[in-house]
Amino acid sequence: MAPPPAASLLLLPLLLLLLPVLAPARELASVGRQLHAAAAAAADDKAPPSTAPAQKFVLEPLPYNYSALEPVISAQIMQLHHDFHDGVEYVGTLNAVLGPLAGSGTATLPDLVGLVGRGALPPDLELVVRNFGGGHWNHQMFWKVMAPPSSANISRDNISPALSAAISGGFGSVDEMLSRFKLLADGHFGSGWAWLCAAGDGGLRLLDTANQDNPLMGVVLKDPCVPILGIDVWEHAYYLQYGPKKPDYTKAWLTIINWQQVSANYDAAKRGDLAFIGTAF
Repeated sequence: MAPPPAASLLLLPLLLLLLPVLAPARELASVGRQLHAAAAAAADDKAPPSTAPAQKFVLEPLPYNYSALEPVISAQIMQLHHDFHDGVEYVGTLNAVLGPLAGSGTATLPDLVGLVGRGALPPDLELVVRNFGGGHWNHQMFWKVMAPPSSANISRDNISPALSAAISGGFGSVDEMLSRFKLLADGHFGSGWAWLCAAGDGGLRLLDTANQDNPLMGVVLKDPCVPILGIDVWEHAYYLQYGPKKPDYTKAWLTIINWQQVSANYDAAKRGDLAFIGTAF
Protein backbone atom coordinates (compact mmCIF):
# COMPACT_ATOMS: atom_id res chain seq x y z
CA MET A 1 0.00 0.00 0.00
CA ALA A 2 1.73 3.18 -1.13
CA PRO A 3 1.46 6.11 1.27
CA PRO A 4 -0.21 9.26 -0.04
CA PRO A 5 2.13 12.15 -0.93
CA ALA A 6 1.30 14.10 2.24
CA ALA A 7 2.12 11.11 4.40
CA SER A 8 5.36 10.61 2.50
CA LEU A 9 6.42 14.14 3.38
CA LEU A 10 5.88 13.34 7.04
CA LEU A 11 8.45 10.57 6.68
CA LEU A 12 11.21 12.86 5.43
CA PRO A 13 12.48 13.99 8.87
CA LEU A 14 12.60 10.35 9.93
CA LEU A 15 14.64 9.36 6.90
CA LEU A 16 17.03 12.25 7.44
CA LEU A 17 17.85 10.75 10.81
CA LEU A 18 18.63 7.49 9.06
CA LEU A 19 20.97 8.90 6.41
CA PRO A 20 24.08 7.47 8.14
CA VAL A 21 22.60 4.02 7.56
CA LEU A 22 22.22 4.65 3.83
CA ALA A 23 25.84 3.95 3.01
CA PRO A 24 27.67 4.39 -0.31
CA ALA A 25 27.19 1.61 -2.83
CA ARG A 26 30.29 -0.42 -1.91
CA GLU A 27 29.48 -0.22 1.80
CA LEU A 28 25.85 -1.09 1.11
CA ALA A 29 26.87 -4.18 -0.81
CA SER A 30 29.12 -5.25 2.05
CA VAL A 31 26.35 -4.77 4.59
CA GLY A 32 23.99 -6.64 2.28
CA ARG A 33 26.35 -9.62 2.20
CA GLN A 34 26.51 -9.59 6.01
CA LEU A 35 22.74 -9.39 6.23
CA HIS A 36 22.22 -12.30 3.88
CA ALA A 37 24.89 -14.39 5.58
CA ALA A 38 23.26 -13.81 8.96
CA ALA A 39 19.81 -14.63 7.64
CA ALA A 40 21.08 -17.75 5.92
CA ALA A 41 22.73 -18.91 9.13
CA ALA A 42 19.41 -18.52 10.91
CA ALA A 43 17.55 -20.47 8.23
CA ASP A 44 17.37 -24.24 7.85
CA ASP A 45 20.76 -25.26 6.51
CA LYS A 46 19.14 -28.11 4.60
CA ALA A 47 16.92 -25.80 2.59
CA PRO A 48 18.01 -25.15 -1.00
CA PRO A 49 19.31 -21.65 -1.79
CA SER A 50 16.55 -19.24 -2.71
CA THR A 51 16.50 -17.69 -6.15
CA ALA A 52 13.39 -15.63 -5.38
CA PRO A 53 13.45 -11.99 -6.44
CA ALA A 54 13.79 -9.27 -3.82
CA GLN A 55 10.64 -8.77 -1.79
CA LYS A 56 9.42 -5.51 -0.38
CA PHE A 57 7.94 -5.19 3.06
CA VAL A 58 4.18 -4.93 2.77
CA LEU A 59 1.41 -3.29 4.78
CA GLU A 60 -1.39 -5.83 4.77
CA PRO A 61 -4.94 -4.44 4.98
CA LEU A 62 -6.72 -4.69 8.30
CA PRO A 63 -8.83 -7.84 8.69
CA TYR A 64 -11.84 -5.59 9.41
CA ASN A 65 -13.01 -2.03 8.72
CA TYR A 66 -11.48 0.93 10.54
CA SER A 67 -14.69 1.35 12.56
CA ALA A 68 -15.17 -2.34 13.34
CA LEU A 69 -13.61 -2.20 16.81
CA GLU A 70 -15.79 0.68 18.03
CA PRO A 71 -16.64 1.59 20.72
CA VAL A 72 -13.44 0.05 22.13
CA ILE A 73 -11.10 1.66 19.56
CA SER A 74 -12.26 4.50 17.33
CA ALA A 75 -12.06 4.48 13.54
CA GLN A 76 -9.81 7.56 13.71
CA ILE A 77 -7.26 5.77 15.89
CA MET A 78 -7.32 2.64 13.77
CA GLN A 79 -6.78 4.54 10.53
CA LEU A 80 -3.90 6.61 11.89
CA HIS A 81 -2.36 3.65 13.69
CA HIS A 82 -2.51 1.29 10.72
CA ASP A 83 -1.94 3.61 7.76
CA PHE A 84 0.61 6.01 9.22
CA HIS A 85 2.44 4.29 12.08
CA ASP A 86 2.60 0.79 10.59
CA GLY A 87 2.44 1.84 6.94
CA VAL A 88 4.38 5.06 6.47
CA GLU A 89 6.61 4.92 9.54
CA TYR A 90 7.55 1.23 9.79
CA VAL A 91 6.99 -0.28 6.34
CA GLY A 92 8.11 2.88 4.55
CA THR A 93 11.35 3.04 6.51
CA LEU A 94 12.06 -0.68 6.12
CA ASN A 95 11.73 -0.43 2.35
CA ALA A 96 13.78 2.77 2.18
CA VAL A 97 16.65 1.37 4.25
CA LEU A 98 16.54 -2.40 3.83
CA GLY A 99 14.94 -2.61 0.40
CA PRO A 100 18.27 -2.54 -1.51
CA LEU A 101 19.54 -5.40 0.69
CA ALA A 102 16.73 -7.90 0.17
CA GLY A 103 18.19 -9.60 -2.90
CA SER A 104 18.59 -13.16 -1.66
CA GLY A 105 14.98 -13.74 -0.65
CA THR A 106 16.16 -15.50 2.53
CA ALA A 107 16.00 -12.56 4.93
CA THR A 108 12.40 -12.66 6.08
CA LEU A 109 11.28 -10.24 8.77
CA PRO A 110 11.03 -12.93 11.50
CA ASP A 111 14.59 -14.04 10.62
CA LEU A 112 15.91 -10.52 11.04
CA VAL A 113 13.95 -9.67 14.19
CA GLY A 114 15.17 -12.88 15.83
CA LEU A 115 18.79 -11.86 15.17
CA VAL A 116 18.52 -8.57 17.09
CA GLY A 117 20.81 -8.65 20.12
CA ARG A 118 22.60 -11.81 19.04
CA GLY A 119 25.68 -10.23 17.43
CA ALA A 120 24.72 -11.29 13.91
CA LEU A 121 23.79 -7.93 12.33
CA PRO A 122 25.86 -4.78 11.68
CA PRO A 123 25.02 -2.28 14.46
CA ASP A 124 23.41 0.39 12.26
CA LEU A 125 21.30 -2.19 10.48
CA GLU A 126 20.34 -3.85 13.75
CA LEU A 127 18.94 -0.56 15.04
CA VAL A 128 16.67 -0.28 12.00
CA VAL A 129 15.52 -3.90 12.30
CA ARG A 130 14.93 -3.52 16.04
CA ASN A 131 12.85 -0.35 15.83
CA PHE A 132 11.11 -0.54 12.47
CA GLY A 133 11.20 -4.28 11.80
CA GLY A 134 10.04 -4.94 15.35
CA GLY A 135 7.36 -2.29 14.94
CA HIS A 136 6.02 -3.83 11.74
CA TRP A 137 6.01 -7.44 12.98
CA ASN A 138 4.45 -6.43 16.32
CA HIS A 139 1.65 -4.52 14.64
CA GLN A 140 0.89 -7.22 12.10
CA MET A 141 0.28 -9.53 15.06
CA PHE A 142 -1.65 -6.83 16.95
CA TRP A 143 -4.22 -6.31 14.19
CA LYS A 144 -4.95 -10.04 14.08
CA VAL A 145 -5.46 -10.63 17.81
CA MET A 146 -8.35 -8.15 17.93
CA ALA A 147 -11.88 -8.78 16.67
CA PRO A 148 -15.05 -6.68 16.50
CA PRO A 149 -17.20 -6.68 19.66
CA SER A 150 -19.93 -8.45 17.67
CA SER A 151 -17.61 -11.23 16.49
CA ALA A 152 -18.02 -14.77 17.80
CA ASN A 153 -14.21 -15.00 17.88
CA ILE A 154 -14.01 -12.98 21.11
CA SER A 155 -15.84 -15.72 23.05
CA ARG A 156 -13.62 -17.74 25.38
CA ASP A 157 -15.29 -20.80 23.92
CA ASN A 158 -12.76 -20.37 21.11
CA ILE A 159 -9.80 -21.05 23.40
CA SER A 160 -8.36 -24.33 22.15
CA PRO A 161 -7.83 -27.26 24.55
CA ALA A 162 -4.06 -26.94 24.11
CA LEU A 163 -4.02 -23.23 24.95
CA SER A 164 -6.49 -23.70 27.80
CA ALA A 165 -4.23 -26.34 29.34
CA ALA A 166 -1.18 -24.10 28.98
CA ILE A 167 -2.98 -21.15 30.60
CA SER A 168 -4.25 -23.30 33.46
CA GLY A 169 -0.80 -24.79 33.99
CA GLY A 170 0.92 -21.42 34.02
CA PHE A 171 -1.61 -19.15 35.71
CA GLY A 172 -4.46 -21.23 37.10
CA SER A 173 -7.18 -19.62 34.99
CA VAL A 174 -7.83 -17.28 32.08
CA ASP A 175 -9.07 -14.62 34.49
CA GLU A 176 -5.86 -14.76 36.51
CA MET A 177 -3.70 -14.61 33.38
CA LEU A 178 -5.60 -11.59 32.04
CA SER A 179 -5.43 -9.86 35.43
CA ARG A 180 -1.63 -10.17 35.45
CA PHE A 181 -1.45 -9.21 31.77
CA LYS A 182 -3.41 -6.02 32.48
CA LEU A 183 -1.20 -5.16 35.46
CA LEU A 184 1.86 -5.44 33.22
CA ALA A 185 0.31 -3.23 30.55
CA ASP A 186 -0.94 -0.63 33.03
CA GLY A 187 2.35 -0.53 34.88
CA HIS A 188 4.61 -0.29 31.86
CA PHE A 189 6.50 3.00 31.89
CA GLY A 190 6.56 4.85 28.60
CA SER A 191 6.04 3.36 25.17
CA GLY A 192 6.00 -0.39 24.69
CA TRP A 193 4.05 -3.63 24.79
CA ALA A 194 2.76 -6.30 27.16
CA TRP A 195 3.00 -9.88 25.89
CA LEU A 196 1.80 -13.41 26.44
CA CYS A 197 4.38 -15.64 24.81
CA ALA A 198 5.08 -19.35 24.35
CA ALA A 199 8.45 -20.74 25.36
CA GLY A 200 10.17 -23.63 23.62
CA ASP A 201 8.58 -26.18 25.96
CA GLY A 202 5.08 -24.83 25.27
CA GLY A 203 4.86 -23.06 28.62
CA LEU A 204 3.48 -19.54 28.75
CA ARG A 205 4.96 -16.41 30.31
CA LEU A 206 4.08 -12.74 30.60
CA LEU A 207 6.47 -9.86 30.10
CA ASP A 208 6.58 -6.27 28.92
CA THR A 209 9.07 -4.63 26.56
CA ALA A 210 10.06 -1.08 25.69
CA ASN A 211 9.45 0.63 22.37
CA GLN A 212 9.17 -2.00 19.58
CA ASP A 213 11.19 -4.75 21.25
CA ASN A 214 9.57 -8.16 21.48
CA PRO A 215 10.38 -11.51 23.13
CA LEU A 216 11.90 -12.92 19.93
CA MET A 217 14.86 -10.57 20.28
CA GLY A 218 18.09 -11.37 22.04
CA VAL A 219 18.01 -7.94 23.69
CA VAL A 220 14.91 -9.17 25.58
CA LEU A 221 15.52 -12.86 26.24
CA LYS A 222 18.44 -15.22 25.65
CA ASP A 223 16.03 -17.95 24.58
CA PRO A 224 13.25 -16.64 22.33
CA CYS A 225 9.68 -16.74 23.58
CA VAL A 226 7.14 -16.49 20.75
CA PRO A 227 4.45 -13.80 21.23
CA ILE A 228 0.91 -15.12 20.81
CA LEU A 229 -0.91 -12.11 22.29
CA GLY A 230 0.25 -8.52 22.67
CA ILE A 231 -1.22 -5.14 23.52
CA ASP A 232 0.27 -1.92 22.23
CA VAL A 233 0.60 0.64 25.05
CA TRP A 234 2.21 3.39 23.01
CA GLU A 235 0.10 6.52 23.47
CA HIS A 236 -0.80 6.60 19.78
CA ALA A 237 -2.77 3.38 20.36
CA TYR A 238 -5.29 4.99 22.72
CA TYR A 239 -4.66 8.64 23.63
CA LEU A 240 -7.03 10.28 21.14
CA GLN A 241 -9.88 8.35 22.73
CA TYR A 242 -8.89 7.60 26.33
CA GLY A 243 -6.51 10.46 27.09
CA PRO A 244 -4.27 9.66 30.06
CA LYS A 245 -6.60 6.87 31.27
CA LYS A 246 -4.56 3.93 30.05
CA PRO A 247 -6.23 1.47 32.48
CA ASP A 248 -9.58 2.25 30.83
CA TYR A 249 -8.08 1.40 27.44
CA THR A 250 -6.58 -1.89 28.62
CA LYS A 251 -9.81 -2.90 30.39
CA ALA A 252 -11.83 -2.31 27.23
CA TRP A 253 -9.19 -3.95 25.03
CA LEU A 254 -9.43 -7.23 26.92
CA THR A 255 -13.02 -7.55 25.71
CA ILE A 256 -12.04 -7.70 22.02
CA ILE A 257 -9.34 -10.38 22.14
CA ASN A 258 -9.69 -12.73 19.19
CA TRP A 259 -9.34 -16.02 21.05
CA GLN A 260 -9.60 -18.05 17.88
CA GLN A 261 -6.53 -16.24 16.53
CA VAL A 262 -4.63 -16.47 19.83
CA SER A 263 -5.26 -20.24 19.89
CA ALA A 264 -4.04 -20.51 16.30
CA ASN A 265 -0.99 -18.42 17.27
CA TYR A 266 -0.19 -20.87 20.07
CA ASP A 267 -0.23 -23.75 17.59
CA ALA A 268 1.91 -21.73 15.17
CA ALA A 269 4.39 -20.91 17.94
CA LYS A 270 4.88 -24.60 18.67
CA ARG A 271 5.67 -25.31 15.01
CA GLY A 272 7.82 -22.17 14.63
CA ASP A 273 5.60 -20.40 12.10
CA LEU A 274 6.36 -16.78 12.99
CA ALA A 275 5.08 -15.47 9.65
CA PHE A 276 1.60 -16.78 10.47
CA ILE A 277 1.55 -14.94 13.79
CA GLY A 278 2.93 -11.66 12.44
CA THR A 279 4.18 -11.40 8.86
CA ALA A 280 6.99 -12.68 6.64
CA PHE A 281 7.65 -9.24 5.07
